[in-house]
Amino acid sequence: MSHSISPAGGSSAKDARAQRSGAALREALFRLLKHKAFEQITVRDICAEAGIHYATFFRHHSGKEALLDHIAADQMARLVELTVPIKESGDDRGAIIALCQYVEDHRALWAILLNGGAAATMRSEWLRYTRMVTEPQPRESWLPSELGMVCTTSLIVETVSWWLRQAPGEWSPAQIADIMHRLVTSSIAAARAPERPARP
Repeated sequence: MSHSISPAGGSSAKDARAQRSGAALREALFRLLKHKAFEQITVRDICAEAGIHYATFFRHHSGKEALLDHIAADQMARLVELTVPIKESGDDRGAIIALCQYVEDHRALWAILLNGGAAATMRSEWLRYTRMVTEPQPRESWLPSELGMVCTTSLIVETVSWWLRQAPGEWSPAQIADIMHRLVTSSIAAARAPERPARP
């Protein structure tokens, strides 16, 4: 007696396999990044580490850069899950501390993401994250709300990027969080000042 699989079941099984393969490729790149620079890692290295056929890789990603972009988006999603509930409770500083601790716990990966091949994607994803968690500026503010979000994002991203270029252990997550909190709160306070620049 033969067993048939319905189209829905077949699709579901394919989806599950695709998810497993995608996760294996991401984890393989994570492991490789602990020992090699991104530029030295090949698609074949990633496939060998993941135990995935070379051709299967290209069913998921156009190249290793696309895989890194996917990881960047995933890392930002994890950061949102971690920090947004803290921020929504009214603890802005706690959210920044959680952010910095997460980056420290995944330092090698984040150094690659922010200062390497996925930098543009990380900045784009971080701006999207900032839009999700930032309250719009009052209309009477001299700083347009969208520009304020861009500036806040740049401030946070460049602070973290700078930190990751320093020697590990030179600055603790708590120290960077304090710097970042001061920079962010002072810039927000300045933006909420009622003065508007004179129009030419």
